[in-house]
Amino acid sequence: MDVAFGFEHRRESYETRAGSEASYIDGGYVFPVGHPRAGQRPDPGAQVTNGITPEDAQKVSRNSVASYIDLGFYPVEQWYVGVAGRYEHYNEGVGGTRSGKLSTRYEFNPVFSVRGSVSNGFRAPSLANQIFTARSTGFDTINGVYQSYNYVILPVDSTGAQALGAEALKPERSTNFSLGFALTPSEDLSLTVDGYVINLRDRLVLSERFQGPGVAALLDSIGVPATAGAQYFTNGANTRTSGVDVVGNYRQNLNRYGTVKWTAALNYNHTQILRVNDTPEQLTALGNFQLMGRQSRALITKTSPSSKMIFAADWGIRDFDVNLRLTRYGTYTEVNSSSDPSLDREYSAKWITDLDVAYALSKQLTVAVGAQNLFDKYPDHIGVSNSSFGDNWGSYSPFGFTGGYYYTRLQYAF
Repeated sequence: MDVAFGFEHRRESYETRAGSEASYIDGGYVFPVGHPRAGQRPDPGAQVTNGITPEDAQKVSRNSVASYIDLGFYPVEQWYVGVAGRYEHYNEGVGGTRSGKLSTRYEFNPVFSVRGSVSNGFRAPSLANQIFTARSTGFDTINGVYQSYNYVILPVDSTGAQALGAEALKPERSTNFSLGFALTPSEDLSLTVDGYVINLRDRLVLSERFQGPGVAALLDSIGVPATAGAQYFTNGANTRTSGVDVVGNYRQNLNRYGTVKWTAALNYNHTQILRVNDTPEQLTALGNFQLMGRQSRALITKTSPSSKMIFAADWGIRDFDVNLRLTRYGTYTEVNSSSDPSLDREYSAKWITDLDVAYALSKQLTVAVGAQNLFDKYPDHIGVSNSSFGDNWGSYSPFGFTGGYYYTRLQYAF
């Protein structure tokens, strides 16, 4: 039998500080005669993102205490069973939680075994989720015209968020299931396949962006001026993610030409929304708003590729080590406007190549050169040239939109 137990205390702090005054101040400028907005004042602060004002700056902290126990034993020689439990308690309104896990593995012979687990999980809202604020410029179709507007991410406990129906954040809770097998025909060859299902309740998300004259007037009346739209963090939905992981490894001996470790891996997953929380009455009174609209839902279900493949080779020969990795990211979709489906964009799958070549100058000293995204790949162009997008690349690319990254590395091990 294996026995493990422990106790933990954690203190967390998070602080937002006011930015440069010029990044949020109203300089008093008025559009002159002849300008389309003659006599009006522009939105205050820097564009496209304002700095944090002194009124928005906050500092919060909290404590948590936890204990856990983990037991593992063999009822028979081929069968392993593990049981674990954890209790954790947060102050600052989060409260306590209990979570556990049951895992098992049965080895039919040295070559083939099956394994599975059932567990539940818990994630408290982060301190940033609770007090984060940012003011930015967004773009959407308003009153039939595609235009820019200022919007703000409001802290959940702020007066503005409360006026729009925000509620205190609750912890996310999950139930997890996995089942798979491991195949090891030899010391040099292995294959694992695992399927999983993750049910997540009270998932923490950003709400839809609420915008329009009614929202602007309400926010202005409670001291959040020059803001046409707003959103906040919320426990917006229950979701289910199901998928499969496949990983294969093979170690090839090339004798005087060294050894190569070959790896192939595949992940495929699908996330669906099981339930969306009701839209608060405060929002429905202001117009046809949804707590989570097309854009918010797409961030959960469409913005990340559903498939990812990796093929890698790590070749070691004498004092050299060469690591080559090819990664294929599957297709994904960006929903750029909740009200205008014509701005949705689907991005094609891409292959990304990473290469690292290292040479051991001594037992302690290693020098290397390498590249991430060796062939300088970029996401597809959005395909719409306008004031919001500028015909650039997709914003949610899994490999970024800055192209190749090339480096040298010198490492000394003491």
